[in-house]
Amino acid sequence: MQSVNLIYFSPTGTSRKVVKAIGQELAAKQINEFDITQTDFNYKDFGSGLTIIGIPVYKGRVPAEVIPRLKYFKAKNAPVVLVAVYGNRDFDDALLELKDLSVELGFIPIAAAAFIGEHSYSIESKPIAKNRPDEADFLKAKQFAGEILKKLKTNDGIELKISGNCPYKVAPNAPVMAPRTIADKCTLCGICADVCPVDVIELGKTVITNAEACIWCCACVKACPEEARVFDTPLISQITNNLFENCSERKEPEFFL
Repeated sequence: MQSVNLIYFSPTGTSRKVVKAIGQELAAKQINEFDITQTDFNYKDFGSGLTIIGIPVYKGRVPAEVIPRLKYFKAKNAPVVLVAVYGNRDFDDALLELKDLSVELGFIPIAAAAFIGEHSYSIESKPIAKNRPDEADFLKAKQFAGEILKKLKTNDGIELKISGNCPYKVAPNAPVMAPRTIADKCTLCGICADVCPVDVIELGKTVITNAEACIWCCACVKACPEEARVFDTPLISQITNNLFENCSERKEPEFFL
């Protein structure tokens, strides 16, 4: 394989890890990475060849912020592999929605997979898929890459079937809220603002967050070196409790070929 394109939106790094793990097993001579996590992502000429698109699952769907960023990329009947990473609950309609979007952009979906990543709301006292993807997941990524290579060789032309609902499930309305900063711990280092994928955090004498535009990805919480960012509103605490109680049993990656 001459080249492979890796496109990923990954605020907390799990989607990036999975997509890169798959891409590196394809033995391509060149790997082109397109990290669309930040609003000012560096878009260059989009190469030909196989593309892998990876996204996290938010409320069972493709994150709304991802869609306009993916529309920078256009293809002409190029093969694409679709990857959704979810926090051990369910990927619901996210993969199907990503498939439909990829077709709209001119790709031909040949394979898809749902992998598991540590949930954004996972905390030390209530871990949810802690430290995933792990070594077992990376072995699955290697296996999936082998299946992709087989699929490329056979080129059977059969339409890829992915589970999901049509119409997609309606994402619930989100109340206005965001992670907060514990002032006594905060050193105003600015890391939270740097990692925010929607640029809603400003740094002044204090950390100011535009809660109306926050997407609850918790990138700022995971990245803060002082553990000064926390997302502990009553609703998030309730969601975390529910996930911990009902979604702690390990789930495994699922392939669609």
